[in-house]
Amino acid sequence: MAALTALMGVEALDLAPGATVAVTGAAGGIGGYAIQLAKTAGLTVIADAADKDRDLVASLGADHVLPRGDGVPAAVRELRPDGVDGIVDAGSVGESGAAAVRDGGAIATVKGFTGTTDRGVRWAPVFIYDRMRDTAALTRLRDLAESGALTLRVAGTYPIEHVADAHRLIEEGGVRGRPVLVF
Repeated sequence: MAALTALMGVEALDLAPGATVAVTGAAGGIGGYAIQLAKTAGLTVIADAADKDRDLVASLGADHVLPRGDGVPAAVRELRPDGVDGIVDAGSVGESGAAAVRDGGAIATVKGFTGTTDRGVRWAPVFIYDRMRDTAALTRLRDLAESGALTLRVAGTYPIEHVADAHRLIEEGGVRGRPVLVF
């Protein structure tokens, strides 16, 4: 579902190839897929990451990797003085991220947050339940994974009897990938 949420975010921005997108929460599941999907759409990607995740985020295709934190909007403006065309906010940047977006740009947020619309910035909250049964999108994601354009990150495999261990791994956070249950 992380890949579908990321796809919804990238699509909601409605950016043309050659445009620039910022991705927050880039080392996480949604953010990592957003980077890869943005690259398949021909976008330039600026992403944030903690020091320990810089190499991972770069390996996913980010053209520029910025330090994660409150300074992301200002750092984006240093790279793109007029602002980026859009942001996929897979982290928790929220309304402060609007400072990184050009006038008339867009922000796709996975937290349901919407902010002010001054400067013509369009907010697009994405909710997975809106498209959980979208077989065309799921087929597209499968095809991208099979072609190698979308890298699946597996944090480990667990027999069904150890589902509690897999769930605990997710609850603890900081996992780079998802556990896979084997039936």
